[in-house]
Amino acid sequence: MQLLSKLFLSFALIGIGAYGGGLVVIPLIQHELVVRQSWLTFDDMSRLLAVSQMTPGPIAVNAATFVGFRIGGGIGAAVATLAVVLPSIAILVLAAPLMDRINKNAHMRQLRGGIQIGVLSLILFATWSYGVGAITGWLDFAIGAAAFSVLVAFEGKLHPVFVILACGLLGLIVL
Repeated sequence: MQLLSKLFLSFALIGIGAYGGGLVVIPLIQHELVVRQSWLTFDDMSRLLAVSQMTPGPIAVNAATFVGFRIGGGIGAAVATLAVVLPSIAILVLAAPLMDRINKNAHMRQLRGGIQIGVLSLILFATWSYGVGAITGWLDFAIGAAAFSVLVAFEGKLHPVFVILACGLLGLIVL
């Protein structure tokens, strides 16, 4: 029972901090699961991200389900998944009636602008910290640079699966 409580609290904290969603949760997940709880190693975290990116759904939910199952079986998966989505649901329920007022408030717009900069810095940090481990030679760098260039050229409209598959094929051929 104590393990399930820790699992719930850890993923609730991740859910609370996941403003902006997507990649911003990566440093939160890493800090909570690798640094604070030691439930995962850095290598485990890299594999978790790969699996979470490949499976449908938000990264935080996929990570919660995977880690919850690993730590506490089916019940652990349910507890962690519920914990990571509960803060978002609560915020939506509480904020929905106030959204018009919030959007018109100049201070709230400034607050959101500052938060967006914070979210961007977290995404850049996650990219840097995982890039350092993933790029081990100049060929890795070249594949990554090519993939990034293609994404920029297509203005992000290219489906991520195509980029991942193309990089995988290039890795198979040249690495």
